[in-house]
Amino acid sequence: MQAADARISTKDLMKASMVVFFTSLFFFYELGLFNIFDSLESYIAAEYHLSPTAMGFVSSLDFYTNILFLIPAGILLDRYSPRKLICLAMFGCASGVLMISLSHSLTIMIIARLLMGIGGGFCFIGNVRIAANWLDSHHMARATGFVVGMGMFGGFMAQSPMTQLIDVLGWRAALTVVGLIGYAIMVLIWLFIRDMPQRRIKDNATRVESLHQLGVMKSLKLALIKRQNWLAGLYAGLMNLPIFMLGALWGIPYLMQVDGFSDRVAASIAGMLFIGSMIGSPLAGWISDQMGRRRLPMLVAAALAIALVEVTMHAGLTSSTAILILFFLLGLITSAQVISYPVVVESNSSMVTSTAVSCISMSCLAGGALIQPLFGYLLTMHGHALLINGAIQYPAANYIFAINALPIAFVVAFISAYFIRETHCQQIAE
Repeated sequence: MQAADARISTKDLMKASMVVFFTSLFFFYELGLFNIFDSLESYIAAEYHLSPTAMGFVSSLDFYTNILFLIPAGILLDRYSPRKLICLAMFGCASGVLMISLSHSLTIMIIARLLMGIGGGFCFIGNVRIAANWLDSHHMARATGFVVGMGMFGGFMAQSPMTQLIDVLGWRAALTVVGLIGYAIMVLIWLFIRDMPQRRIKDNATRVESLHQLGVMKSLKLALIKRQNWLAGLYAGLMNLPIFMLGALWGIPYLMQVDGFSDRVAASIAGMLFIGSMIGSPLAGWISDQMGRRRLPMLVAAALAIALVEVTMHAGLTSSTAILILFFLLGLITSAQVISYPVVVESNSSMVTSTAVSCISMSCLAGGALIQPLFGYLLTMHGHALLINGAIQYPAANYIFAINALPIAFVVAFISAYFIRETHCQQIAE
């Protein structure tokens, strides 16, 4: 396979890059949906009278269904057309957004959030399956880095731009626009991507036939019993916590309460996490590919993240510019989590690429599913709530207490990276 890949023409590489780009629009959209509740938190909490813990639970509902469907999504993507599965999942995500915008029922909102989670189970795994079908291992870190960068751009769009859209249209009309954008992306993906290049169709048919002969349970076991997958997943999940915790839900209220910023300024600062990750993800992939190393850059990034979050928490900075820079750097450094994905691709048989990646995605999203309600719980246990304009709010000391979860997470991420086996950007399992 590698000998064949070495003869890929510039034209074929450009075509593969185009396919990866259009497929990445799904991850752009889905990560925006993961983080959109950060901008909607005050509106939804006020309308449905939700406590911080309840709000964290509702926001994280799509994480739970996403996690439940990751393994089935991986199994399906290894066996059937990723293009068709991605478009079907995209339809479910966009429909879920419209359900929230049009309904006034909390039950419907919960069902819609679950539906969005089911579709989201296919988003990143589908991107990796498409990239693995079109590219060799020496391009995988850059490809996954680009895909994650696009996702972070979606997360950024869910911050300040979404806040501004809500100010102009109202939150329900803004969500309607978001839903329609989802349908448009689905059409683009259907029109412009294919599952694999023509030259790989025969080899893929042989791979799928071998996979069917192996059976679902045996192929699943190949992915689940590999320690490397779970170590990489733990690293990715822990390094992603700033995005899930501060970008997805609690960043804006944290900055408003602790630093006294307006919602617009707080949204701009929280959005810098995504700008940093948007730049850092392809950069981390490129650095890893250029070094021919996976483990070392992961270790360095975890160590830097520990130092940076300590500065952010304890330096006592009040300047919005300084805090904005720190949030940008935090996103930039923690984006090294993208290196976990080529580690998994290179450590597993090509037969079960999607199933193996579902393991790391499961670990990653489990962190998001746990941290959002956990942060809300830590808020409530440190002190008494305040009732301001009909909405429940907590003082700055509560937020400062809750954010201590981050440095602990980064220490564990460093330990997990230490025990990961170096692949040297080569396929070490086939």
